[in-house]
Amino acid sequence: MKITFIYPDVIGSANYTGIFNLGIGLLSGVLKKAGFQTSLIHISQPITKIDFIRQLKRENADLYAFSTTTPMFNFVQDWAQWIKENDPSKLILVGGVHAILNPEEVFSCPAVDFVCTGEGEYPILALCNALKHKQAVQGINGLWTKEKGKIIKTPNQALIKDLDQLPFADRTIFNYKNLMEGKEQMFFVMASRGCPYNCPYCCNQSIRESIAENQSWVRFRSVDNVIQEIQQVLKLYPQTKFIGFYDDILALKKDWFAEFTEKYKKYIKLPFRCNMRANYLAKEEITRMMYEAGCRRVIIGLESGNEGLRNGILQRNMSEAVILESGRLCKKYGIEFATFNMVGLPGEGAAEILDTVKLNARLNADFTYTSIFYPFAKTALHALCEDKKLLTDRIITDYVEGSMLDFDHPTICRIIFVRNFFRPLMNLYRLIYKLPKRIKKYAEKIIDLFLGSKIIAVTLFAAVNFLFATVRDNKILAGFINWLKRIGKSRKISMFNSSLKKS
Repeated sequence: MKITFIYPDVIGSANYTGIFNLGIGLLSGVLKKAGFQTSLIHISQPITKIDFIRQLKRENADLYAFSTTTPMFNFVQDWAQWIKENDPSKLILVGGVHAILNPEEVFSCPAVDFVCTGEGEYPILALCNALKHKQAVQGINGLWTKEKGKIIKTPNQALIKDLDQLPFADRTIFNYKNLMEGKEQMFFVMASRGCPYNCPYCCNQSIRESIAENQSWVRFRSVDNVIQEIQQVLKLYPQTKFIGFYDDILALKKDWFAEFTEKYKKYIKLPFRCNMRANYLAKEEITRMMYEAGCRRVIIGLESGNEGLRNGILQRNMSEAVILESGRLCKKYGIEFATFNMVGLPGEGAAEILDTVKLNARLNADFTYTSIFYPFAKTALHALCEDKKLLTDRIITDYVEGSMLDFDHPTICRIIFVRNFFRPLMNLYRLIYKLPKRIKKYAEKIIDLFLGSKIIAVTLFAAVNFLFATVRDNKILAGFINWLKRIGKSRKISMFNSSLKKS
C-alpha cells in the first residue's frame, strides 16, 4: 500500500523552494517502519491542475494525506477536488493544525474522506493497517470518518508520553538540496512538543484544550535520542554546517538543557540556532551554557515593542528591561540576537508599529523576522477581532502580503511597507539614536511624522510596496537577492565554526 503526502507550502517569493515539514517526516517514518511505502508531493509554488494531475499519476498512491495550516487550506480544498475528479476511488486524509482546530470545516470539503484531529502518528498507522487488511476504518481514535454523508466522530488518541518510542523523522522523501535550509547547508530538529504558555494570538492553547485533556502537554525527548537523530542526519547530509531547533523554548527544562548542552558540544560540535523566551535568556547562566554548547543565534518572540500591546492584548508579560537584558547578554557572549515581530495588530496605530521598530533598534538586533498579524480561528485574538468587527473575507495565503483586518487603505499600505522594510527602518532609527541628544529628539520626531503620514502611505509606500511585490514575484530578481543573502549567511557560519574550534 502506498501513501503520498501532499504538502502545501506556497509561502514566499518566486524563488522559494520550500522547507522541511517535521510532522510529515514523522508520519512517513512511522509508516515506513510498519512496512508501508510513502512518497511526497511538495508544492512550494502555485500549480496548475494539469501539472498537479500529472504528479498524481506518477505517484499512483492508494491514500493521499494533506498536512495543512489555515492559510493553506484553500489550496487543499482545490487539490482534494482535483484528486477525486481524476480518480474517485482515491482516498483523502487531511491533518495538521487547521484540521485539529476546524475538523467540521475540513469535512465541508466533499472530497475529504478522513480528518485527523490530534497527533497523527498512531491514527494514520491504524487507518493504513485497516485499509490494508480491508477492515472497518470507523472508530479509530483521533480520526473522523464519513459514512453515507454523516460524520462519525471519535475521541482523540492519548498524547504520546514517551517521544523516544517514535522513529526519527523520514527526511529522504524531501528533496533536501532543493529546500531553503538545504541550500544554506543546515537542517532542523525538534527535541520537544508543546508550549506551556497561552499567548492569545497563538493556536497552542486551542490545540491543547482540544486534544490534551489534562494530559502532560509539554514533553521532551531524551537528550541521547536527540543526539542520535542529529548524528544520523549528519551521515545523510555531511555537508551540514549549521543546525536549527524548532522547539518553542529549548531551555524550558533546566536539567534537561544542562545535559543537552554538555552532550551537544561533546558529540556534535556544530553551531546551532534555537528559539527562546527573553525571561529565560536574561539569565546569564542559561546564555553562557548556550554559547559554550555552540549556540550562535537565538530568536525571541518580541512581537510588539509597545508595552501596552505586548503585555495587554498579546499577554506576553515581558518587560522592556528583561528584553533589553536578554539582548545585552547575547551580545556579551557573541550570540546573534534575532526577534520575531508582528505588525497590523488590532488597536495598533502608526506610533505603536514604530515602537516595535524602535525597540529592535535599541536592542541592536542582528536579525528580524516580521510578519503581518493573522487572526487564527479559535484564538482569543480572533474572538477579539470578531467582537470589534475587524475581520474581512480576504483570503491571505502568507503572512507578508496583507491583512485580514478591516483597516483603512493608508494603514494597510503602512503595515505592508513596515513589514517589507523593517530592517532598513530599524537601522535608520539605530543611526538616529547615535546622534547628539538634541538633534536625536528632532530627527526622531521628523521620521515619526513622515512614516505616520497618510499621504505618504497612499503614495510613496503604495508605490514601493508594488515594486517590492514585483521583485518578490520575479524568479530571477528574487533568486539574485536570495543568493546575496546566502553568501552573507555562509560567511557568518564560517565565522561561527571558527569560533567553535577556538573555544
